[in-house]
Amino acid sequence: MAQSSADNARSFGAKYVNTRQGTGPSPVDTLTEQRLPRKAVAGFVLGALQGSVLALGGIDSESLRVVLDAVEPDLCDRRALFARIAPGPTTVAIVEQVINLLAETARRLWPIWFTDVSFGGCRNDTLGRLAAGVIARSTAEEIAGLSPSWAAAAARLALDNCPPRVSGTLPAIELAQLAMAITRYGLVLVGDVSAARTGPNPTAVVHALEWIAQHLHGAVVALFPELPPNEPPFDRILYDARRVMGAGDAEPGIIEPDATGPADAGPWIAPWRGLPHPLSEIERRLAKALGADAELAPLFGFNQFINTIRGSRPKVDLLWTEGRLVVELDGYGSHGNRAAFMYDRHRDYELTLSGYTVLRLANDEIAQDIEKAIEKIRDLVNLCRTQAVSEV
Repeated sequence: MAQSSADNARSFGAKYVNTRQGTGPSPVDTLTEQRLPRKAVAGFVLGALQGSVLALGGIDSESLRVVLDAVEPDLCDRRALFARIAPGPTTVAIVEQVINLLAETARRLWPIWFTDVSFGGCRNDTLGRLAAGVIARSTAEEIAGLSPSWAAAAARLALDNCPPRVSGTLPAIELAQLAMAITRYGLVLVGDVSAARTGPNPTAVVHALEWIAQHLHGAVVALFPELPPNEPPFDRILYDARRVMGAGDAEPGIIEPDATGPADAGPWIAPWRGLPHPLSEIERRLAKALGADAELAPLFGFNQFINTIRGSRPKVDLLWTEGRLVVELDGYGSHGNRAAFMYDRHRDYELTLSGYTVLRLANDEIAQDIEKAIEKIRDLVNLCRTQAVSEV
């Protein structure tokens, strides 16, 4: 299974861009020439070879999230985990930072681990702990490299709502096990190293990224606003680096889903489809409120794709397919700039033209008055139903 997944990732990447030639000019000669079209970015990231460290410049974390969120998961089993790498004094300190990140991400993903294994029926009592251990050990028989003892111990910690850092586990093993808990198909760590680059020990950053890629059973993409000069220590990871083509390089008439910077410093997983995003507190909160509403609960699905009559296929936060109602959740951090504002309205135009009603809810509204947000959704559901009856 792991081998077919790796082949899938390589095939996905090759479809868009040949990311690893292994021959050709040196990085000194090619850095300014290795431009990457926006349509090839997802393939470059998700198609990264196992054990590799790739450098990507010319795009910020939030813009890259938008690009990867547009990928349908069935095109590639891999997932990318976004993280901001803080400066650290040593390689060990930076590795520990990443292990903590993986553990916190796994905690927030619980009770769904290993991509599709649910521990949802396990309560935090004696029987529940026994059941979690059985599920963990059974899963370890299916996933190459997964330790049954680590999986069982980690599940017990997660039942206590603790980050699953199992005492006594060597860092290399712990890194690999946590990555598999997040996804069994190979994790790509997208590390925003813009802050760490100018930290006290940039050499430690490079060595940490290389060590992580070696043990992750996945790959690492080092994200730079602009690629650094091809000199130590970053020359070690600049071979095959890419600079994403900017607005001036884009095809005429293409509206890019750009952004000015990351919405927050927290981790994020992409692509994601079909469920509320486990790392989005707003989506989880809305999902809980909708799930408790007998009328609305059966209607909506989270993170769904829609085919528009313009040929685009945007992913929307919440969709009632039968009623052709879209609900979008907007945070100021990712929607509060000119490019995002324009892109949102263009999406609304294409959805409206395709017969969908679009309701936009601010994240702050959901956080401060969830009942009001639910009533807005209910009002639009009733309106769509009334319009459907009148058209019969």
